[in-house]
Amino acid sequence: MVSARAGTIRSTLQRLERTQAASGLGLRSDWAQSASLMTSFLQGANDALNAGDATAARDLMDKAERQVDRLEKALNK
Repeated sequence: MVSARAGTIRSTLQRLERTQAASGLGLRSDWAQSASLMTSFLQGANDALNAGDATAARDLMDKAERQVDRLEKALNK
């Protein structure tokens, strides 16, 4: 579920970034940072699962979800 929500956010941010770039602007730094953290935490959770560490995977998924929630709120999703 978190991965699907993250994918939607990535798509939205990519569209917004292209639109902003066309106007000579950049993506808000706090949004870019949250998106980067979200991606890192999701990758870490996947790596932890592959290593058989369910506890670490759950912790990283929780961290990713907090970033997803933050971005969804910011983007009105």
